[in-house]
Amino acid sequence: MLALLGGVLAVAPAAAEDRWILWERPVDLNTAAPGEWRRTQTFDAQRWCKGAMTTAINQNQLAGRKDGRLDPKAKIIEYQCQPEGERPQK
Repeated sequence: MLALLGGVLAVAPAAAEDRWILWERPVDLNTAAPGEWRRTQTFDAQRWCKGAMTTAINQNQLAGRKDGRLDPKAKIIEYQCQPEGERPQK
């Protein structure tokens, strides 16, 4: 019985840590100055957050292209996935 209870307690914190936040912030191409981080979506697992981040990066790169080159007026967005309760790295 104690082994079962110990197993349940060991799994419970892991389940609480499974929520991941996708963060984004704009980066000015002219000055390379980053803006403020903003929460965008919450996911039940890191893999879902990273998948959404990959999709967002691809969409952002396509939108920033003009005639096959990076448009200097384009808004570049930086993304990070972090566990719930943690803020993105600078």
